[in-house]
This record gives sequence, structure tokens and C-alpha cells, in this order.
Amino acid sequence: MADTAELVKEGLNIENSELDLREKELGDEDIIAIMKNEEIKGVTALFLEFNEIGDDGLRAILECPAMKNLTVLNMFKNEVTDEGVKAMAKSKSMLNLSELILSDNKVTAEGARALASSNILGSLVSLWVGDGLGDEGAAAIAGSESLMRLNQLSLYRNNIGDEGALAIARSKNLSHLTELNLNWNYVEPEGAVALANSDTLKNLEQLTMTYNPIGNRGIQAIAGSEKMQNLALLDLYETEITDDGARAIAESKNLKNLKSLVLIHNDISEEVQELIKNSPNLPNLENVVFRLGAESPNA
Repeated sequence: MADTAELVKEGLNIENSELDLREKELGDEDIIAIMKNEEIKGVTALFLEFNEIGDDGLRAILECPAMKNLTVLNMFKNEVTDEGVKAMAKSKSMLNLSELILSDNKVTAEGARALASSNILGSLVSLWVGDGLGDEGAAAIAGSESLMRLNQLSLYRNNIGDEGALAIARSKNLSHLTELNLNWNYVEPEGAVALANSDTLKNLEQLTMTYNPIGNRGIQAIAGSEKMQNLALLDLYETEITDDGARAIAESKNLKNLKSLVLIHNDISEEVQELIKNSPNLPNLENVVFRLGAESPNA
């Protein structure tokens, strides 16, 4: 078992009301001990990324009086399951939570349904969750009337396909989203077209679709949609785009606010790369990347 008292001493930032315990190889017993430490009173942000914390550890956080003012909880890459998420969704100690990161845990559609139906987590503006939600879990989040304040949603690596993308696109509850991360899923052209034409997503400023096979039809829909005119960042890393799709970006009348564009691992000729770099339709484009390690500033 770790020297938890020393870890708290090292990780506590009293001025910012933060406790940083990321990458400490912590398990449930360690967190249970830490939650008994009187020094953590007043913490509003708890960072626990890259540990081995499961449901018992999460319950200790939920039951700790010192955590009642928590606004940020980052448990990226831990061992939390649906059972822990269900306990969180019912815990009144989480009423002030505005940012919750549970990506790379063991959360499935069941956990997503618990989050979506919670009357406790209505203050969330940023939610990262995974990694087994699937289309059913994505649909639960999209249909939630409790998570309507979200402006950032990350569902990367969750086995989400077109059905999940369609659910997000058709949602009436995600209209405040400015950032949507669907990296490492299986969204195909149909799903990309739905996202591109969604009234709900018209405020998006960042859309990341890495490793989704949206193809030329998908990017043509995004580039051709007035709903995407607020995009400042578009990440299309390895999305099966060729010259036909890339030309649509260069010729788009809707991407005037685009500042950063990622097109790594797509089959785009140097000729079309130059069209994008020099396109008068992309006046704010500052960075476009076609190859790893080859960021291209647009002067």
C-alpha cells in the first residue's frame, strides 16, 4: 500500500483547491485511506488519471464529506465499472460536478443509461465516458434530459457506429455542444452525413473523427453543410478520404472559421494538399497536417 499521507502532501495544491494523484499506481485501498485524510478538506478538483481505482475506490470518494464541493473529477484510465457509475449517478455529493472524465474505464451502455437518467449530474458541462458504450450507450447520452448543459462530449473508442451517430445528430438535448470527440469508433458515411446536417450540432467548434471510415461522402457532407460553419478544429486522421473529398474542403463555403485541420493517413495528392493550403475559402486556416511530424503553418 502506498504512503498515502505523503502522496496527499505532494499532490495537494491548496491555492487552487486541487489534489493531483495521477499515475501513482493507486488502488481502491489507497483511495479509501486518502479519503480519510483531513488535509483534503476543501478540494474541488481531483485528478486520478492512470491508476487502478475501481468501484470501491469511487464509492469512497462519493461517501467522503470532504468531496461534497467537487466540481472536477478525472478518473481517466482506471477500473470503474457500471456499478460504480450507478452509485455516482445517485450520489448527492456530486451535485456540483461540472467535469467528469471516465474514458478508458469499464463502462458500458448500462452505465451510460445511469448517467443519462441521473437527476444529480445536471450541472455537467464536460463528459468523457467509455469504453464500451456502443450505439445503445451513445443513444442514451443523446436522449438524456439531465445532461442538457453539456458543451463538451467525448465518446472516443466506444464501438459507436452509424446508429449512435444518428442518435447524436437527432438529439434535441445536445444543442449546447461546442466540442464532440468520436475518435476511434466506426462511424461511416451515413453517420457523418447525419452529424453534418444536424440542427442540434450547429454550434460545434471542434469535431474529431480519427479512425472513423467516413470517406469522401462523409467529408463532402461536412464541408457542404451550413451547420458546420462554426468549426475551428476538424480532425479527420485516417478517415478514408481521397482527393475528391479533400477538394470539397478546399472548395467549401462553410468552413471560413476553420483554424486547424488534420488529414494524416489519407490518400491526398500533393496537388490537392496545395489547394487546401492556399484556398481563399479557408481564410483562417492556421495549421493543416497531412503527415505525422509535418505540421504546415498557413502564413
